Amino acid sequence: MGESYPGRVRSPRAADSETRATGLATAGNHFYCTAAMPNIRLLSTDFDGTLIGFDSDGRCSPDFAVAISEYHEAGGLWAVNTGRSVEHAVQGLRRFQPPIMPDFLLTCEREVYRRLSDGQWEAHGHWNETCRQRHEELYSLAEELYAVIADRAGKRGGIEMIWEEGRLVGFVTRTEEVMEAFLKEVDLLSADFVDFSYQRNTVYLRFCHRDYHKGSALGELCRLEGLDAGWVLAAGDHYNDIPMLDGRHARHAACPANAIEAVKHRVRLSGGYIAERNYADGVADALAFFERKEAEGFRSTASVGIVM
Repeated sequence: MGESYPGRVRSPRAADSETRATGLATAGNHFYCTAAMPNIRLLSTDFDGTLIGFDSDGRCSPDFAVAISEYHEAGGLWAVNTGRSVEHAVQGLRRFQPPIMPDFLLTCEREVYRRLSDGQWEAHGHWNETCRQRHEELYSLAEELYAVIADRAGKRGGIEMIWEEGRLVGFVTRTEEVMEAFLKEVDLLSADFVDFSYQRNTVYLRFCHRDYHKGSALGELCRLEGLDAGWVLAAGDHYNDIPMLDGRHARHAACPANAIEAVKHRVRLSGGYIAERNYADGVADALAFFERKEAEGFRSTASVGIVM
């Protein structure tokens, strides 16, 4: 890791006989796996609301630093699956200061990037190009719909439209109550546009093609890396994370305690793990939970806030 974090577990070489025998170490009352991890080969985490709080200092928690470092040292891969752009995601990660950088960035809730040896990011495969073409087609077909949405938003008030390169790409509302009310209108307006969809996180919303979301981006990453869904753990907290928590692209699902109820419900249906702790600490607990289950050799079942 190159830096000491409070509560960091000892390496396997320095561990006592019990830790060497079980492949598990502890930080406080939380288990972290230090042995080879054949089950969770890819960890896909949201960023805002899952690793950091919106009103936090944006720094990595000590327990997550322990968990992600040990996981990565054992060969695990990490993808940050976020609504942020590449530039905004990198900016957030610099402030987050994790002990290791992610291997992959899944950005704007649909694009796939991999980290090069020099630390730069490049498009992984042809997915991003195809994704952009599909969204160009959608904009051409739904341009009139976007204009109507902008007009209705202006009349309603409390809604700021988001424009990129002269195109309407989404909006932000003053409150979540305003978002809920306006979405009912958007759903009615867009009912005949079968390819139109959107991704929402709190008061932010981005328009998108229905085939492109965090789940499909994760699925493409798994295809490129040759990873089965059974080897993947996904963790998120809000509506735009649900497509990667439904079991199709990640067999293991988790959320921190601060997740909205709709996400917790989805995680329960997926037989996943709902942490007792918030944000990155909850993700650390989830990673430990699934790896401990693999070490003990029992199957995944729905669990709520289990801390051994």
